[in-house]
Amino acid sequence: MDSVEKKIMRIVEEKGRGKVFFPSDFFECGSDKAVSKALQRLVQGDVLMRMERGLYCYPKESEWGMGKLPASSEEVLEAISKREGFRVGPCPGEAQNALGLSEQVVMNPVYSTDGPTRRIHFYKGFRPIVLYHVSPKVFTYKSRIIMLAVIALNDIGKKDLWQFDVEAMKEVFSRVPYQEIRDDLRSTPAWIRNLILGFYENDRAAS
Repeated sequence: MDSVEKKIMRIVEEKGRGKVFFPSDFFECGSDKAVSKALQRLVQGDVLMRMERGLYCYPKESEWGMGKLPASSEEVLEAISKREGFRVGPCPGEAQNALGLSEQVVMNPVYSTDGPTRRIHFYKGFRPIVLYHVSPKVFTYKSRIIMLAVIALNDIGKKDLWQFDVEAMKEVFSRVPYQEIRDDLRSTPAWIRNLILGFYENDRAAS
C-alpha cells in the first residue's frame, strides 16, 4: 500500500464504517490523479466500495454473514447535502404521519429540501433518494412541529383539509406549549397560523 493509500485510509478509518466519501475529501493526500488511482486500488482490493461515479464508502461488515454492506441512503444524503450546501427535512407524507393526518408510513428515502427537486441514484439495486423542493423558509423554524405542520399542510392544501384532520392536529399540538411555537407563528402562512392559533384559544385568553 503506497503512501497515498495510507493517507486515504487514515481519513477513512477515522470517520468509521458506513461513511461516504468523495475524491475531494482526500485533496491533501496527493494529486487528483494519484488519489484517483489509489481509490481504484482500494476498491479493487475490496477495502472501499464504489457506490457511484465519484462516490465511495467504507462498507460496514454484516452481522449476519452477508458480507460488506454499502452506506445507507441517510449517510449518502448527509454527505451530498453537506457537500452541495442544501438542507433536508421530512417529506410531506412523513410530516402528515407525525401529525396524525395519515396512517401511511413512508418506507422509501423521500425528503423535502431547499435545493432542487431531483432523484439521486447512488447504488445499483437501491431505491433512489427523492428530493422535493420546498420553500427555504421551512428550514428557519425553531420548532420541529411547526416545520412539520407547514410541510404537511402546504401539501394537503386548505381546501382539502378535513375536520377530522384538524382534530388530529389539535391533539398533537395539545402536548406542545404555546410559548414554544409563538415566535415561529409570525412567519407561517396566514391560513396555517390561524388554524394553529385556534388550538390555543384558551391558553391565549388566560395569558
